[in-house]
Amino acid sequence: MTTPMPKAQRRLHAAILGFGLDNLDDSNRIATGPNSLVVGGSAETHADLTHAIAQLEFELLALDRSLGDLEPAELGALAKRIDLPELAEIADRIQAGIELRGISFIDLSADELTELSVAGLF
Repeated sequence: MTTPMPKAQRRLHAAILGFGLDNLDDSNRIATGPNSLVVGGSAETHADLTHAIAQLEFELLALDRSLGDLEPAELGALAKRIDLPELAEIADRIQAGIELRGISFIDLSADELTELSVAGLF
């Protein structure tokens, strides 16, 4: 008799992408981190985006967690704590959608997460 294998918990891979769209010179600006990628922008915009992402990376390191380990409510609270209101708003929209649908975050597909993250924007 064979014993069914328990369903492995899905490991989420997540990243924050930052795009600067105001680059008027010929510079190619790219910054990466374990949970992030920042591309483009003027020197000032790129520095602002990189600083914001560095704060997020620092907090995740202090928590000994990766971005994919956080539930939306945890991400929203973290984003508010480090003053990233746009990220907090996205996390709050995802959390509200999860609660409204009565589903678990871990069970959402990438398409469903995207749908929840932009709900009400268009």
